[in-house]
Amino acid sequence: MKLKDYSMRIRKNIAVLLHLIFLTLAVIGISMMYMNTEVGTGISWLLDRKYEDSEEFEHQFQKDLNDIFAYVAYRDVFETDGALDLSNEMFSVNRGDGPEIIYTLEEVLRYAKSQGFYLDENFQVVNDMFLYDNASTAKDQHVNWRAYDPNATISEPGDAYSSLLDLCKEVLTCLSKYYTVYYRMIDNPSNLYFQILYDSGEGEQVLYSNAEDLSLEEMRSMGRYCFLNNESIVIETNLNQIPQDLAVSMEKNNFYDFDHYYFMASVDTDYPADDLYAAEALEFQHVRERFLEGVLVLSIGIVGCLVTLFYLVLVSGYRTEDRSSLYLHDYDLITTEGWIALVALCTLFMLFLGEKMGYKLLHLLIQKKSWDFAERMQQAVIIYLCCMVGAFSLLRRYKNHQLLENSMIQHLIRDINEHFVQHTFTHQLFCLYTAFLGVHAAGIGMIAIMLYFFHYPWAKLLLVADIAGLAVLDYHTFRKLFISCEQEDRIADAIAKIAGGDTSYQMDVDGLSGKELSIAQMINSIGTGLERALQEKVKSERLKADLITNVSHDIKTPLTSIINYVDLLKREKIPNKKVQEYLNVLDQKSQRLKTLTEDLVEASKASSGNLKLEMARIDLVEMIWQTNGEFEEKYAIRHLDLVSSLPNESMIIEADGRRLWRVLENVYNNAFKYAMEHSRVYTEVMRENDFAYFTIKNVSENPLNISGEELTERFVRGDVSRTTEGSGLGLSIAQSLTKLQGGTFEILIDGDLFKVRIGFPIQEKKKTNEDSTENPT
Repeated sequence: MKLKDYSMRIRKNIAVLLHLIFLTLAVIGISMMYMNTEVGTGISWLLDRKYEDSEEFEHQFQKDLNDIFAYVAYRDVFETDGALDLSNEMFSVNRGDGPEIIYTLEEVLRYAKSQGFYLDENFQVVNDMFLYDNASTAKDQHVNWRAYDPNATISEPGDAYSSLLDLCKEVLTCLSKYYTVYYRMIDNPSNLYFQILYDSGEGEQVLYSNAEDLSLEEMRSMGRYCFLNNESIVIETNLNQIPQDLAVSMEKNNFYDFDHYYFMASVDTDYPADDLYAAEALEFQHVRERFLEGVLVLSIGIVGCLVTLFYLVLVSGYRTEDRSSLYLHDYDLITTEGWIALVALCTLFMLFLGEKMGYKLLHLLIQKKSWDFAERMQQAVIIYLCCMVGAFSLLRRYKNHQLLENSMIQHLIRDINEHFVQHTFTHQLFCLYTAFLGVHAAGIGMIAIMLYFFHYPWAKLLLVADIAGLAVLDYHTFRKLFISCEQEDRIADAIAKIAGGDTSYQMDVDGLSGKELSIAQMINSIGTGLERALQEKVKSERLKADLITNVSHDIKTPLTSIINYVDLLKREKIPNKKVQEYLNVLDQKSQRLKTLTEDLVEASKASSGNLKLEMARIDLVEMIWQTNGEFEEKYAIRHLDLVSSLPNESMIIEADGRRLWRVLENVYNNAFKYAMEHSRVYTEVMRENDFAYFTIKNVSENPLNISGEELTERFVRGDVSRTTEGSGLGLSIAQSLTKLQGGTFEILIDGDLFKVRIGFPIQEKKKTNEDSTENPT
């Protein structure tokens, strides 16, 4: 077992390690995807098979168009006869009432350089000096005109003034835009070709182009293009997005107010020139490949995480591979709510440590533009790992059936139930109803407050939530009452079944709770006790019957010998009278002992049901007549008058004739022994509700200070002094034999009046026209 535990532990550790590895792969895959795409574009750009179909191409083309129009605006400012002219005038200023000063491009460049401003190799304005004299930054120069912005408007008086340094920076900025286009598209090979032509219609034309020898059709055939002329406001293009502000820019740069113009720009999508488009096309392919690699790595990571996670979910909480043994860690014994709170606190603490320490490490290893992504990724990993630890603990609790059992809510419910179990149902109902009224009062109060502030959106939301909460409370209250009534019905049903004689009945306690569960368990204990007592009684009766049968059998053999030898001695006719008296006593007592033994055996068999009955149809009335005839002479010995009230019609019952005779013999003999001398014994047969009842009654010679039930017990006699002969078994045997035959046997005592009532179901009946008569005998 220890070897199996160790093997399972190794497998779990390997699965955890693999899960962390796959999680790392997933993080790497996400990072590769994030670093190689623009956030917000989704993955639709992967469907773009070429760079010219991508949004990046569209953006670059639009930017280049804007730069081209900037070049158009500044070419005549900086060039003379197609070449840069440093003597071109840039702006005119004057200070106060001083003379007008005109600055050329050369003077502007020289002054800007003295202040630390110049153009770098990428034609961007840079500055390597951060302190300036007050004269260079003072806005004391009144600007008369700007060559690079001839249509400048002045909205405020202060707009007409500027500092010399600001004016020089404006010139450098314009020169930067001019040089960008000139260097990229004119002075060096470019994949972007453009032609901008303004035509007066009278032979005067102004052309801006880096492809003067190409026709419009040749430019259209290169790849992506756009075309616009003065004859249409619709731009002809095969781009996915139409360039913006193209017509506005053409009109804005129509400095000569020519009536005819056109604009044509195209990109050679074979990218023969080594320019920005070729570099971005190559980078696009690389980025796409890296993005797809990131997708592949992420897919592997996710699949690996899911597989290892599935395995860990299956084996979590088990000691062995066959899942035959469960276990919990020490920290799994913390209450469920406490564990969730602890995991949340640990997660917050780890996030705090990550912010204070992890961020600084990330900033050392990762470029600044990716800091935000790296920080969010670190937060996600911390939250994932902490949640996994918490989730697996909850999973182990679930498999061990401790998720709810070890929760604070369950403990509270259990404490409340235990409290109510120890108190009455009245106390339970009072507490629950008081709580119900309190919650409803609070809810109604909240409804009133929300109605007062109903014009606020939050009040409407809280009102709906409050009403919904009260509805849920009412539902759960009804459900609680319904379940309680259902449990009480089950308890009542169980009590009825046990009271009906089914002592082996056991309630199903599933679904019971609280005091109902305690009562159900007590009922089951009562049923178990009754069943055990009944079994013990049956066992005792069986043992008693066996003992009586065995003892009677053992006594019967020597008793028979005694009776036989007494009979032999009596036949010898011994002349001695004393001996004759002794022999008569021996004969009498041995016969009585024989009768007692036979009664014991018969009583034992009758009470245990160990008798074979020969059921037949018997006329009860006729049998009573016969029995009366048998006992007339015997009753005369004690001067007893037998008075019978018997119907003339037959009453057929189903019984064993021999056993029924024994019943009648026993009750008649009982009357003979215990009836008062010189009194009457009454017998009667009557019909009630399809039953034939035989009744015999007499006045007892001795006081009857005993109940009828006690008289049917074995060895119990009405003659407490036992002055009469009798075994105390006659009535017990009669009762047992009657019940075995399907009849009823009752003893009724009223003072000294003793009455036996025996009933059998009537099987068939015969009617005569004669009425029942009273026949004294």
